[in-house]
Amino acid sequence: MTRHTRYRGRMLAGAITAATVTALVSGCSAAAPSNPVSEAFAAALESASVPGGAIAIRRDGATTVYPAGVADASGTPVTDNTLFAYRSVTKSFVATVVLQLADDGILDLDAPAPTAGTGIETAATIDELATMTSGVPSYSTQAGLVDLLVEDWTRSWTDTTLYGLTDGVPEEFVPGTSYEYSNTNTVLLGQIIDTSSGLSWPEAVASRILEPLQLASVVYPGNVLPPEGTAAPFQVDADGTVEELPAVRASAFSAAGGLFGTAGDLAAWAEALGAGTLVSDASQERRLSEWRDTSPDPASPFYDEYGFGIGRIGDWIGHTGNGLGYQALAMYHPESQTAVAIVLNATGPDSDLPAHMLEQLEELILNG
Repeated sequence: MTRHTRYRGRMLAGAITAATVTALVSGCSAAAPSNPVSEAFAAALESASVPGGAIAIRRDGATTVYPAGVADASGTPVTDNTLFAYRSVTKSFVATVVLQLADDGILDLDAPAPTAGTGIETAATIDELATMTSGVPSYSTQAGLVDLLVEDWTRSWTDTTLYGLTDGVPEEFVPGTSYEYSNTNTVLLGQIIDTSSGLSWPEAVASRILEPLQLASVVYPGNVLPPEGTAAPFQVDADGTVEELPAVRASAFSAAGGLFGTAGDLAAWAEALGAGTLVSDASQERRLSEWRDTSPDPASPFYDEYGFGIGRIGDWIGHTGNGLGYQALAMYHPESQTAVAIVLNATGPDSDLPAHMLEQLEELILNG
């Protein structure tokens, strides 16, 4: 295996040729259950030069997971139990806790968002944070983030550091007047959970979502490395070269994207999210009635519309995630009551690859 890695001239990790990825994916896919969905998913991975991933389909209370490819550069096969970063799918967990706190009478979603101590000055409401209509700039699009990563990929992060990346950056628009996807919005929601519930946002997610749904694999690693059994992150270059990335701490994403877990547990979450299992009927109606056109933000993830911590792609509702070596998708199809999760251990030229895979495999998923 040829090894050469680079980041501004530094040797970081091993590069894998597209031919090697093809061989590894093909060699490991044979052990997975063979049916049209698994075969089409493995082919999609190979076509995109993604080392590994899994697709999970849940209906009628049963989940089937189809792993494919490899979890690391040594060729360890992806299994049902391999963990992946969920990235921005985390936002749907956090927004659900916010809705639960509103159900409990603890939060008023139409009140100004309490941002004291963050350095973020905004008149946006809690609702406008969750619906990406606050105008608060995203810390993840600021040049300072790249500078800090280059300085030390393995650094620990605090929310204060993330907020500070937007110092001096003006609001994108008057709150409530447009749409722009911002990771800062959900980090602020995490802090609102902290101050209003008496629990940190990871603790609140665990007690209010993970434990009731028995999502035992889902974890927020914070400033430590992800648990053993987590797939390594990779980057696919435009020429098909696949480079292993350093493991960036989950705290760099915080409430906007820090959760890890399996494909199977993500499919169970997609079902609960889409069906409104853990919130009141009124809150689920609110979540699904505040759709915003995403076209004002050309850099937005691939959604037709975005609601209260949830997106719509065709007839599917849920969330996607992408960043620094991982991509994920958790979607629910209300008409057929089918949930699907896709997790990948690579980012690359197509930042919406899981959504495009869903479109490609939709007929097989629904008719399988």
